[in-house]
Amino acid sequence: MEQRARRSLADDAEAVIRRLHGVSAARVEVKDGRIDQVHVLGSADRTARVLVANVIAALGAELGVTLEPPQVRVALLRPGQTEAGPAPLGARLKVIGLTMTTLRDSQEARVRIEHEGLTYEGSASGPGGAANGPGVVGAATLRAVETYLRSGPVFHLEAATVVSLATHQVAVALVGWAGPQEELLSGAAIVRDDPRDAVIRAVLDAVNRPVSWLGAR
Repeated sequence: MEQRARRSLADDAEAVIRRLHGVSAARVEVKDGRIDQVHVLGSADRTARVLVANVIAALGAELGVTLEPPQVRVALLRPGQTEAGPAPLGARLKVIGLTMTTLRDSQEARVRIEHEGLTYEGSASGPGGAANGPGVVGAATLRAVETYLRSGPVFHLEAATVVSLATHQVAVALVGWAGPQEELLSGAAIVRDDPRDAVIRAVLDAVNRPVSWLGAR
């Protein structure tokens, strides 16, 4: 019950912040029933000071929340940049498991990822058949990432497939990022042993840039 309350407060606060001009994405951390930290990715045409002031004012006006400037952390995109830059090495998510369950005409994927010793799981289901497998695995990967971010559905899978390039098999993923303006992210990974594992890595490659700061601990 307490966890649901924390998530509801974070969801409400993130929704308020994302409506602000110049905000590309936001993540809110809640501690002891109160907002502890706010992380904001802002566009290059705004300043950190302005965004901090706007966030504090908006949360105070709409949710009655009182914050101090040090509680709002802002990262700004570079001019002409539409998404976060390369992730710090420590922010990368690692694949640690995949479980597939196949029924007569459907299949379910459960993907487990790890960051700093903690495990996060996501699941998705879809029509049966090998051709639909990459899409189901890709969607489950995004749900695992959102579990890690403690967020609602901020990503959606546009496509995931495995293609032949030269002498290699390569998994390719296209992911939509639901920021103030819809953005399309892409990722790829060479197939080593299991093509499904490569699909997971391709999806993580696609979302790694926004996740690198959204998931900073």
